[in-house]
Amino acid sequence: MFSNNITEYVSEENWPELRCILKRLYSDFVVIEVPKDGNILKPNYNNNEEENEDKEEENNEENKTNSAELPKELECISEQICKFSQIVEGEIEECVIDLKEFSKDVRKQLYDFIRNNFKDQLQTNCKDGILTVKKAKWNENRKRNFWPNDRGDYLHFTITKENMDTNTCIDLIANRLNLKPSLFSVSGTKDRRAITVQRVSAYRIEKRRLCRQNFRGLWLSDFGYFKTKLELGDATGNYFSIILRDIDNNLNLEEFDKRIQQWKTNGFLNYFGSQRFGACGVQTAEIGRLILNQKWEEAVKALLKPRSDSSTKINECLKHFTDSGNAKEALQLLRYPDRFSSIEISLLRFLSNYPNGYKGALLALPRNVRTMYVHAYQSAVFNHIVSRRKKSFGLACLPGDLDVLGNILTDTCKIENVCLPLPSFENKLPENEVGEWYKQMAKDDEIDYESFKKIERLIL
Repeated sequence: MFSNNITEYVSEENWPELRCILKRLYSDFVVIEVPKDGNILKPNYNNNEEENEDKEEENNEENKTNSAELPKELECISEQICKFSQIVEGEIEECVIDLKEFSKDVRKQLYDFIRNNFKDQLQTNCKDGILTVKKAKWNENRKRNFWPNDRGDYLHFTITKENMDTNTCIDLIANRLNLKPSLFSVSGTKDRRAITVQRVSAYRIEKRRLCRQNFRGLWLSDFGYFKTKLELGDATGNYFSIILRDIDNNLNLEEFDKRIQQWKTNGFLNYFGSQRFGACGVQTAEIGRLILNQKWEEAVKALLKPRSDSSTKINECLKHFTDSGNAKEALQLLRYPDRFSSIEISLLRFLSNYPNGYKGALLALPRNVRTMYVHAYQSAVFNHIVSRRKKSFGLACLPGDLDVLGNILTDTCKIENVCLPLPSFENKLPENEVGEWYKQMAKDDEIDYESFKKIERLIL
């Protein structure tokens, strides 16, 4: 069983314990992402301005399409033609045009106009000289194939969220737009019990669709199209604003200031925080280990165990599955799925159709969720290695240490230059005792680095 594996710290001082309360309010913990350009993002609780700008842009495009390109012979029905864009956007269901007085050539021009300007977005049906225009029935994947050549494939935007984890945000947005969560990507997951700001990218999703959405505890802003999507680790870092409450009134302020100054001077060991290792009773690192061992059934059942901090309905559902193994019956107990339990519901829905499809159930989860478990295991190993190294060697540099690019450092390097890798098939290990620790941990966890490559390709 994994914890965060943090046992050692930079300071050698035997400081007395400083008791306080962290995150009494979710607003006590603010995390703001710093993208590659180094500019700290800003929270935005109102996207009306952007929505208005988008509507203006939309109207310009609509006027351009419906007026500038309209053949002279069709100007008499320009009012009906202006409704085509409204049909595409779902604002109206259909438009009816009487063509009985039109010649064959004019009708052909109308059909050509629809085909050239709306491609496969509209469908037509003409009966007894009456043309009915409706939105074409097609899926989102097909729509994304028709994308302007001069527009980046990925829509980037900022989310400001309160008391909600990143994966839940993605699920909410995807469900609202009837999209797959796998179309969205982020450079890192943020805490649930907090106010956080981060960038998100979405594959071929139009800006106007997101501008019109309103969510509780979630705001979208700062939209733009780019050629590439966000990848894990793309952000430069995070800016934190933290309030610690109920600190002892007898605190020695002079001693406290000394501790702060030491922190500023010496820095800290760059551990992965507790959010990497799961909330709501789920040990994400342990799930990651089971996945890397290809123990699919154990991993799924660990995810579906009843939890003391879940709602009664969720626990009834999970307990029934644990006791009976019947996913279909378990789902029937859950009338209103808890919004923080989408992973469990997804697994149960898959198992209700394929009772022994444990591997398929995991692989059917969104990529960012599958990735989360493997990264949690990697993070737990990293934290363990960092603490063990600090305990064994202090802050000394060792022969065979690596820098951030994987190059061997010289004997005169500083500890700030030393980079420890995440365990992976591709990442190079330090050429010293620390590298042997990685290998021993993999052996103890029954993980073969060759199989690591296979599972990484499958999961990530």
